[in-house]
Amino acid sequence: MPIQSMRLLTATLALLATGCGDSTPGRVTVAAVVAIDAAKRGPVGCAIKGDPTCEVGKAPRITVSLTNLTDADIYLVGSLDASDCKRRYPHCFFEVTGPDGKPAVQKIARCAFMNMLRAKDFIKVAPGEAFDPFQSIDDHGFFSAYQLDERHFRAPGVYRIRFVYSTKEADINAWAGDGAEKVAADDELVGKFKQVPKVEVRSDEFTLTVVAPGK
Repeated sequence: MPIQSMRLLTATLALLATGCGDSTPGRVTVAAVVAIDAAKRGPVGCAIKGDPTCEVGKAPRITVSLTNLTDADIYLVGSLDASDCKRRYPHCFFEVTGPDGKPAVQKIARCAFMNMLRAKDFIKVAPGEAFDPFQSIDDHGFFSAYQLDERHFRAPGVYRIRFVYSTKEADINAWAGDGAEKVAADDELVGKFKQVPKVEVRSDEFTLTVVAPGK
């Protein structure tokens, strides 16, 4: 548990024990509820936002924010080659429900090759700062997610979209792609990998309305 969360939990237990702010026995105060909620938060927050509408046959514009909720610098890795297919970590993918209430995205076939994990794939995120796993940084662009391809939005109506980011795998080989032996033997990569929180986070649901052209 992050230091910040441990402090909040300790404060919460103290509030509950003393009944601070409310003399009614057994009643949980507002301050205690807020502290409990904060203590439950993991080290990484996840949110998405975007344009609320797009035309039929066009890809929606959606931005992801992964926020460092700890008191120290952490490393996060953006969407790598095959991250969207969950063939390697981190998993970076979207769940899309179509207007009919069914999944709007079908699995895709892809080649067996995957780019090798590199040091510059690890992005340092300071406390309170956010990182978009699909953004371009300097000369490095992460891979897009096929779930947001325009072919999945051909029917007008309301779509519900959620983003999932998982770093829960502690074995660097599951992240390495091709050349796993080289990755595991690279001290710089292993050192940065140890500073990646091993979590799985899901965004709130984003509602997208797909409309006919010109509407």
